[in-house]
Formats: sequence, C-alpha cells, structure tokens
Amino acid sequence: MGPGKLPTPIAQKMNEDVNKVLAMPDVQEKLDTYGAEDGGGTREKFAAFIRAETAKWAKVVKDGNIRIES
Repeated sequence: MGPGKLPTPIAQKMNEDVNKVLAMPDVQEKLDTYGAEDGGGTREKFAAFIRAETAKWAKVVKDGNIRIES
C-alpha cells in the first residue's frame, strides 16, 4: 500500500522488494506456521484483490445494516 499518486517506478520497486522477501524460505516457513497466504505477485493482482475485498466487505456492511455509533 502507498499513496494514490505514488510514482510508478517507486511502486514497482516496492513490489519487487516485497516479492523477494515473500520468497525467502524463512518467511515462507513463518507464513506456513500461521496458515497465512503470501499474497505476492504483481501490482495489478494486488489492486484487483483490494477491489474485490472492498466490494465483499461493503456488501457485508450493507446487508447487515451495520452503522457506526459515535
């Protein structure tokens, strides 16, 4: 995640670095220990994941008539 107007070269470099870390055997071992999925991949894959999660949880909020109490 980063600001919406993050320059593409910086976003690409961050994506590459995160993917390198997620591919490390010790990181994979920790993720497996906790039953987590790594989520690595392209920036486009991540953007699609965020869009899908936003839509999914917006539906849960709407269908559940969930309101914020202040």
